[in-house]
Parts: sequence; C-alpha cells; structure tokens
Amino acid sequence: MSDQYEVARVKAELRRLMTLKGIKAKPLAKKAGLGETAVRDIFEREGADMKVGTLHKLAAALDVTIDDIVGASAVSIVGKIGAGGTVIYNEGDNGPAPRPPGLAIPVEALEVDGSSMLPRYSPGDVVYIAREHDGVSEDDIGEFCAVRLTTGETYIKQLALGTRPGFFTLRSLNAEDIIDVEIEWATPIIFVLPRAARRRLGF
Repeated sequence: MSDQYEVARVKAELRRLMTLKGIKAKPLAKKAGLGETAVRDIFEREGADMKVGTLHKLAAALDVTIDDIVGASAVSIVGKIGAGGTVIYNEGDNGPAPRPPGLAIPVEALEVDGSSMLPRYSPGDVVYIAREHDGVSEDDIGEFCAVRLTTGETYIKQLALGTRPGFFTLRSLNAEDIIDVEIEWATPIIFVLPRAARRRLGF
C-alpha cells in the first residue's frame, strides 16, 4: 500500500466504520475471508497487509465501498487497456492510483499496456474513465476513448464513424485502424497520469 494512502488516516477510518457497524477485528477478518489476526495486525503490526485487495474484502464485509475506507484521495486500478488488450475488471490487487484533481464523479483507473497509441499514451500511464452509459454518444466521436466491442475486446483508441450505419472505426496513432466494428460501450478518457508522475507520487 502506498504512503499516499495516508496509512494512519485509513486505519482510523477503518476503526470508525467497525465501531459504526458494531463488529470487532476477529469477526470482521472471518467475514472478509482473511486470517483471523489480519484486521488486528493492520492496527498493531508495522507493515501489515493493507493492499487494495484486502481493503476491498474488508469494505465488502462492512457493506461499504473501498472509497469509504480510503477516502477520495485514491482509486483502484481495475485493469489494463492497450493495443488489443482487454480491460480485466476485479482482477485482484492492481494497486492504487491517485484520484484526479477536481473530479467528484465516480471514476475507474486503467493502466496502459502496449504501444499502439504512442506518443499520446505510453505503457505504464494510468488513464481514467467515467462509465455513465452503454452504447455510443455522438458527442464522443473523434475523442480518445476506452471502447468495448460486442465481441468482448476492449481498446484505447480514437473513435470514428464506420462506413456503415451502426458501425465504428477505431483509430490508432501508429498501427492499422480497426474498421467497421460494433460497440457495446465507449467512454472518453477524461484524465491521464503519466508513468513518470505516477512514480514520483509513489503509485
């Protein structure tokens, strides 16, 4: 867990939620499917497991969201996206990313994997999306988007109209376009955290 999570504050918030829910450390650990001393160790042992995956389990056991525990300063990286890469939701502990400044809406963070969108997006960058609907909004044509095809693949591409009604073209910056595909959903990239800034922030 990164220092940016403000470990002491997260511990205090976890303790507050436990008091609010009327549950003690050992029963909470059992309910979360963790070792029986896992929650106690978080409070008492230096370097105890405070990975995002562990916090997700504790949040579910407390019937809250992970944001209720870690606050609005961080979001989970829910998967990777790239040239032909698939967004893998809930694929264990992908680590934290800082919440973009000035964004109060729910967002998801994805790590760029692959080089088809260089120089705009580099491997290791984190991109943020806010999925609000299925399908494609006309306002998003021409935007750089995370795009899920009806066949299951998920790409980061520039969205363009296809040659036929109801079909779309996905444009790369240094690879061949993907022409005339059907889209399940598309949503613009609303913020990018470059990999260099990510390292400097401790994420």
